Amino acid sequence: MIKWNKEIVWPHKSDYILRVLEETFAPSKAGNPTVTLKFEVAYPETVEGPDGPMTVAGTMLNARYALSSPGTAKSTPEQATEFLRGKFIELLKGFEMSTGDINWDNPTLGFKGKLVYAELDDKAEPRRGSPTKEDLAKGIKVGAVLLHPKTKKSLVDHYPEAKAFYGIAELPNANSL
Repeated sequence: MIKWNKEIVWPHKSDYILRVLEETFAPSKAGNPTVTLKFEVAYPETVEGPDGPMTVAGTMLNARYALSSPGTAKSTPEQATEFLRGKFIELLKGFEMSTGDINWDNPTLGFKGKLVYAELDDKAEPRRGSPTKEDLAKGIKVGAVLLHPKTKKSLVDHYPEAKAFYGIAELPNANSL
């Protein structure tokens, strides 16, 4: 049996159980207040992959929830912030936590150690090389997409991405784990 790695498409399912290992509230690189959760897949141990059964338990993933935004070309700061806070409220509901009286400047967390049902899907990201000196001079910070030397197809890395949370979970056969 193989263990999942970033070269294998992550199997989409809605009955994963994730364990929250870490929770932080800090500014993002852009300076926006952000809640970051680090998860591990706690259940199932294995899933059916493209080439047969594969181990997924123990796979790590992160989820980030910005709580405010300076806006975008298509939205005002107020609209963008309202949208982001709605996503955070959905997260709280998925964890069966209170959504009233949220202090947006310093939210109470309380996710660490909890088990939650989650829908995970594949997030494909093209592999990129280092930017050239010319790219850097133009302000381009990422290199070109890398290609397979024989097939000339783009090289892609795959990651699990949490799409939704459905409620607090318990591991099956918890006494035997």
